[in-house]
Amino acid sequence: MSEKNYQALVKDRIFIGGADDAKPAVENEKADVVFDLRAEAPKEPAEYNRIHSPIVEDKEGQEESIKNAIDSVLIAYEEGKKVYFHCGGGSNRTGTVAIGTLLGLGEASSIEEAEEKAQSIRPKIKVKPEMKEALKRLYPEA
Repeated sequence: MSEKNYQALVKDRIFIGGADDAKPAVENEKADVVFDLRAEAPKEPAEYNRIHSPIVEDKEGQEESIKNAIDSVLIAYEEGKKVYFHCGGGSNRTGTVAIGTLLGLGEASSIEEAEEKAQSIRPKIKVKPEMKEALKRLYPEA
C-alpha cells in the first residue's frame, strides 16, 4: 500500500489532509463525510458525501465560516461519523479547523497547544496570522 498523504487528527475518526487525498481517505478509512474548506466551489461531482464549507484565505472576518466548519466537523463526530476535512493543500484552512476541532473536543486547552498537537500530527500545517486571530476571537478563553 502506498504511503498516506493524510493523517488522523483523532484516531480512526477524524482525518485531515489536502484535496487530492479526499477520495483515498474515503476509500481507505471509510469516511462518511468530507468537508471541503476551499473557498472556490468544486465543479466536479464527488463520488462521496462532500459538503462544501468554504473559508476564504487572506481575508479578515472569517470567524463565521471557520466556526461553521468546526461545528460541522464536531457534529458529524458526535453523530458517530468518520470525518475527513481538507482545503487545497491541507495547510492553512485545514490547520485552522484542526485547531478548533481539538479545542472543541477538549484535546487541547489553548490555541498554542492545539496548534502544536495539530502540527505534530501533520507537520505541513501552517496557520496564517489572520486565521489565528479569528481563532482567538472564537476561543477567547483558549
